[in-house]
Amino acid sequence: MSFTLFRRFPIELRHRIYTAHFSSLTQTYPAIRPPPILLASRQLHDEALPSYWRTNHFAFTGTKHLVDFLTSIPDSTLRSLRHVSVCAYPFPVYPVDAQGGGYITYLFDRVLSLFPGLQLSRLWVGDPYAAALEPWGHEVAYAMVEMLSRGDAWRELVYVVEHDRFMKSWPLPCINIATNVRTVEWSLRDPQPSTWDAMIKARDGVDSGAGVEMCRLFDGGKRRVPLTTEFETVQRLEEGFVTMPDDGQIEITVRRGRNADV
Repeated sequence: MSFTLFRRFPIELRHRIYTAHFSSLTQTYPAIRPPPILLASRQLHDEALPSYWRTNHFAFTGTKHLVDFLTSIPDSTLRSLRHVSVCAYPFPVYPVDAQGGGYITYLFDRVLSLFPGLQLSRLWVGDPYAAALEPWGHEVAYAMVEMLSRGDAWRELVYVVEHDRFMKSWPLPCINIATNVRTVEWSLRDPQPSTWDAMIKARDGVDSGAGVEMCRLFDGGKRRVPLTTEFETVQRLEEGFVTMPDDGQIEITVRRGRNADV
């Protein structure tokens, strides 16, 4: 295919075409390969490559895949990435023993700290924990949002959870190792989204544009209902009884301030 006519376009117009083209693409690891336009000629490759890294959407089905990809590209390329989505499964570091008795893991928010060059415009995170009934999954989901909100790798963070159980208080079985006495403690929740909203505003400034919003998603995200009623600080479930979740995923959007150092 000849790009003679395309090369006659002004360079500003060509860059707008590159941006429009790449921003419509989503590539999922490991099938992340240069699009055909980058292979058309040396000139097009050199012109379009920066737009590809900045505007293409890179998707990862797990934290390990994200780490594999980020460690395979130069730092200059890593700093150019702007749009990433990932399902935040913990990253296995190494087995505890040869019998496969368990894994030492990095949680997703800690993995991000290993790549200080990241300057993402938008980071979309799918939660892998809250679909489980076990309280530990809800605890990790709640803590993950809070820890990610303290990070510096993104300008907008979108965290999606399958339902609202992670916002409720849960009984957590505990054991005193010294006395072997078993007890039950209740995890507590702060009112949300106001607590997270106040946290990000304290960080970036009240008038900076920073803020946190929560929505309930329906019809595969096509319909969004803002959550105007805050979750209770203590919303206990009866021990031994699990209530059914409300319909719709929960989407939490955290935006950094205009002058945030990202």
